[in-house]
Parts: sequence; structure tokens; C-alpha cells
Amino acid sequence: MIRNGAIIALRHGSMTITATPDCGGSLASWTLSTPDGPVELFRRASDRALAGNFAPDMACFPLVPFSNRIGGGRFVFQGREVVLATDPGSPHRIHGHGWSRPWSVEAVTDDALRMELVHRSDEWPWSYRVEQTVALDGEGLSVTLDLTNEADSDMPAGLGLHPYFVKTPGSYLTADVRAVWDNDDTILPSRRRNLPAAWDFPHGVVMDHVALDNGFTGWSGTATLDRPRERVRLTMIADGPAGHLIVYAPRGESYLCLEPVTHMTDALNRPQEADAGIIALPAGERLSLTVRFLLSRT
Repeated sequence: MIRNGAIIALRHGSMTITATPDCGGSLASWTLSTPDGPVELFRRASDRALAGNFAPDMACFPLVPFSNRIGGGRFVFQGREVVLATDPGSPHRIHGHGWSRPWSVEAVTDDALRMELVHRSDEWPWSYRVEQTVALDGEGLSVTLDLTNEADSDMPAGLGLHPYFVKTPGSYLTADVRAVWDNDDTILPSRRRNLPAAWDFPHGVVMDHVALDNGFTGWSGTATLDRPRERVRLTMIADGPAGHLIVYAPRGESYLCLEPVTHMTDALNRPQEADAGIIALPAGERLSLTVRFLLSRT
């Protein structure tokens, strides 16, 4: 473990993680050392992102207490109307609190880090505490989020991660999903439909020319990204109530995001959807999600 100002480096074998607790509890890199040189497993944060503490340009950041968008920043939960400020450049509220606030360092070893974020009720009228544990081992990387409701009533709760995987030519994505939501012009879900041939992820898709930013339902909790040019396979396994997968693959970029999440986009405004995924977390109770990123050489 190396601690350098706001950056903490964790190491296990040939793998290194750098973390930036002050920048949204984010990871800034995940690298594998090989005889042929370093292999970036997540997209490395830029120097500008590190200097400006800008989580969306990091390697991975936590999604808490909800993921993706809340339409117009407004919803009603158990009869309580909540109005949240929308994010700059968007008509919606995006990705919760974790990515935009500093986390405190609670424990650190050579290959593991535990961070904590405490929220006291404000426009989000529930207090909560969340711990994030990042650890390297012989199989890869694990990230665990533990969210505790410290309010005196049920809180709508959701968790997820937003990792940016490196996408090299020929990268091949396999994920056991059942359906996809089309989006409106503001990236809110508009229509659920069967998987089109271009997004037939259960049978695998080469991602070179795929561009999308959509939520997929009926996810089994496992997705695999193969990078044959580098003989790298990353298998992502979610342990917890993560039945939704967001796939974000912007055109022309050398990365893609596979976001394991517990609920669909705008779930708080979709009570008619049986699988929307929002959890009413009772006072004092905990919601947990662990995501494993298993690394193998093919």
C-alpha cells in the first residue's frame, strides 16, 4: 500500500489499484503488470480528472443511494413528495450522492481499503451511512457497498457501480440479460422490448462498432468482457439484488461501461413496473452489494 496525498495505491501480486477517496470514493486505475508491459483493465483517470476531482472521468465510482436518472429530480415515495436539484446539463438528477462527495478512509492495508460516506437528511430527506470496501486478491478485484438507513422511516434505496472498462479492438461482451429499455431524448426509459440482434449479449457481441446507453433487465448477475488481442478476460459477478445492467458504449471511445445496478433507470417513478427494483429499506436496516471482477488470461 502506498498513500500519496489524496491517492492510495493497493497492490496484490501483479495487480495495482489506485483509489481517490476525496473524489467520490472513486478508483482511478486498475493495472496488470506483464512481461510485455502494463495492461490497463479499467480506463485510467486522466491527470486533469485527478487534479479537478472529477469522478465521471475516473476508472470506477459508486452509485448510492440510487443509480442513473430520476426524471426531473422528482418522485413520490410512500406518500412523501421529494424534489431534488437537477444536474448541470441534464433535466434529471443523476447517480445519487456518492460520486460527488468526499469519502473518509476508515481502514487501509497493502491490498484493501475501506471508505465511508455519511449523509444527513437534506433535500434527500433520509439520513444514511454507506461503507465501500475495495480489495485485491489472487482472482482479481472486489468492491462491496453496505448501505445503512439511519432515518426513522423507510428509505428508497439502490446501489450500483460505474466501472469504465478498456475496450480494445475485438472486445467481446457476453451478458445474460433478457430485455432492453429504449430511451427517450433525455435518456429515460420509454419502451421495453426484446433484445435486437445487434445487442444479443447472451450469445456475445463484438463491441467495435456498437454504440448504446441503455438499461437491460432480467440480468443474471454475470457479464464477461474478452479482449482477445491482449488475452485478457474480465468476468463481472454481482452478489446482491442486482437484476439490472446498464451498458454504456459511446461511439468512437476506447472504453465501455457495464454498470451492475439494483434498479432500472427512473425506478422511483415507475411503480407500475414489477421489476423496477427500488427497495424500501426499513429504518436501521442494511442493503449490500458485492461486485467481483475476476481476471484471467486466455
